[in-house]
Amino acid sequence: MVQNLLSFHCNQASLRVFLTYFVLMFFKRNLFYLLILGFYFGCQSNVKAQHSAVSGVIACPADENNAFTALASISKANLKVNATSDIRVDYVGFPAVAKEAFEMAVKIWEGILISKQPIKIKATWEDISGRTLAYTGATRIFRNFDKAPYTDVWYVVPLAEAISGKDLNPGEYDINVTLNQNIDWSYATNGSFFEGKYDLTTVVLHEIAHGLGFSSSIKLINNDSEGQWGQTGFPYIYDVFIENGRQESLIDNTNFTNPSSSLRQQMISDDLYFKVSNDKYLNDLPKLYSPNPYRDGGSISHLDENRYPSGSMHSLMSPSISAAEVIHDPGELILSILNQIGWPVNNLSSFSVLAEKPEENILAYPNPFENTVKVFVPIELRASSSKVRIVDITGTVILSSEKNTQIESTFTLETGDFRSGIYFIELSSEKGKYVKRLVKP
Repeated sequence: MVQNLLSFHCNQASLRVFLTYFVLMFFKRNLFYLLILGFYFGCQSNVKAQHSAVSGVIACPADENNAFTALASISKANLKVNATSDIRVDYVGFPAVAKEAFEMAVKIWEGILISKQPIKIKATWEDISGRTLAYTGATRIFRNFDKAPYTDVWYVVPLAEAISGKDLNPGEYDINVTLNQNIDWSYATNGSFFEGKYDLTTVVLHEIAHGLGFSSSIKLINNDSEGQWGQTGFPYIYDVFIENGRQESLIDNTNFTNPSSSLRQQMISDDLYFKVSNDKYLNDLPKLYSPNPYRDGGSISHLDENRYPSGSMHSLMSPSISAAEVIHDPGELILSILNQIGWPVNNLSSFSVLAEKPEENILAYPNPFENTVKVFVPIELRASSSKVRIVDITGTVILSSEKNTQIESTFTLETGDFRSGIYFIELSSEKGKYVKRLVKP
């Protein structure tokens, strides 16, 4: 038995020697390939991974007043024969007449949005207490998905799918819309209004817009003493374009610490705007609803009621909808906002309509500008060597520099000595050349 044990240990020793020799020879002969693999996986670890989270919900109340207005109605005859998107709705508890009015809103959005991915909506007819017309939200938000224009920014799932061209939440809904069955609804789809009744098609158009990304993450925290933007520290794409009357971005920590009481003051300032690139609105930016006191679920995620009252062309996204108020066309201002956050849309006469594949572009703000211009380069356009120039309307180069935008994707250009006028910022690299129009008042 002792002899067998000695033989076993000798065999183990011989095996260890053999295995050690084999490993050393393998590393010696394959060191180059191992280094390449290590470099590859090291680089991959720096790539931003896709993340998702549950989105918030926005509640929209009824305005007790009667508006007696019906503007910008789209008749059934004017709806696009060939829709550029596909919205699929599953109805829970809906009466047939309510489904018809809901489908009218769906058809309108299908003729406006451009997306290869179906937009899946769950619509619920529910007993809601109080005077809430409806509450809505995208089911999930995504960041750093394939082809995402901006890194570490949340996009609602239907928008992320439109940009990426992929089904990011297979088997799940994209938007939840819950309507209050206790409301005295009007189910007319021809633009008629009725005293004391709320137009269901108008409300559904409004609610779907929230689900498409017309919503902010900004909220009050710490017993309403501080304002905060972002979810898990990252902003919604809608938040990226919010600024005050001094053209200060709310998500720029050099302007306002997040969270802070100073950010809270901005939220109740009645002086917030949405920065759009549509030339038509450069000097009249969409004004956001930011009253004092702050209204949870309503503030900032709607347009200002006083600036866009019932009967105006841009009143669809005001914080409350009146009885006898009908609007069956989102309008150019609202489409400009959706286009700004990334939606390819039709029906914008004074703004470049995006094709089925969204056009990547640089973001430069504020615009109009004063002493500085901050430039944000989307991930698809970043390069180790990017030439940045600002030229005036005559083509004269006013400023020129070179940036490694893979490392410095956001940078600030000093423009304090520029004269009033029109300028163009150019970004050139192996990824192509991109130009953004700037204005100094």
